Amino acid sequence: MVIFSRSIRRFFIAIIFLVIFSLIGFGLKKVLTPVSTCTDGIQNGQEEGADCGLVACGKECEPELAPLRVVSTALIQAGERDYDFIVEVANPNKEFGASEVAYELILFNGDNTILSKREGFFYILSNQTKFVILPFLTAERNVSKRDFKIKSVKWQEINLLEDINFIIRGENYSVLDGGASSVLEAGVLNNSDFDFETVDIDIVLRDSRGEILSVNKSEIRTFLAHTERHFKANWPFTLGGQVVKVEIFPSTNLFKNSNFLKRYGSEVEKFQQY
Repeated sequence: MVIFSRSIRRFFIAIIFLVIFSLIGFGLKKVLTPVSTCTDGIQNGQEEGADCGLVACGKECEPELAPLRVVSTALIQAGERDYDFIVEVANPNKEFGASEVAYELILFNGDNTILSKREGFFYILSNQTKFVILPFLTAERNVSKRDFKIKSVKWQEINLLEDINFIIRGENYSVLDGGASSVLEAGVLNNSDFDFETVDIDIVLRDSRGEILSVNKSEIRTFLAHTERHFKANWPFTLGGQVVKVEIFPSTNLFKNSNFLKRYGSEVEKFQQY
């Protein structure tokens, strides 16, 4: 009986020590574990990534994505101290596009004085290389240097690219008014099952060496599925026989829900349903 009582006491003493050591260990772990800050740009505490994680910060972490890459830039003089700027941007990510890319373009003269500054946004689809055209830039003096920066990117998953297809037909660049101006005319077929509110048209004219001579922009509004529309782009000058190659890039903002008016053979529906 005495032996049994001693065994019970030893058992309870062991339990008490185990509880005490567990509490000490838990306390040390709590003290030594960094607190989730969610604002310092560092992964700490219960954060699943830098300043993100549903438990720690109440927001999901963005997937690890490759950054957008600026392939090339060109500044084209369109008149006396009038310029057009074009930048080629590549998105290497196969499943994620950017619904909003914030950029900054600064033009300088020879002594690094800022002549012009423009900020804005563009979108880019997944696995896409696209031209971003910024026309009608003016500067008080001749530009000798430019600086283009991507400031921020809002990524968004997208998987409908294979369903969107635009086909260019019958493009023709011609000189008007005895050489005072010029125009590009072409047709675009919306070879998809979607009606779009707006389709953007970017235009690049190249010479025999492949150099960019000039750029322009246009758009097509209320572009119905499986229909062809024509557009014109005008220049207040002519490049004559220098234009050897015309490149036309139709695109539409797949991240903007209101841009999807209707799917072919259906009532008006929202893009997220697809």
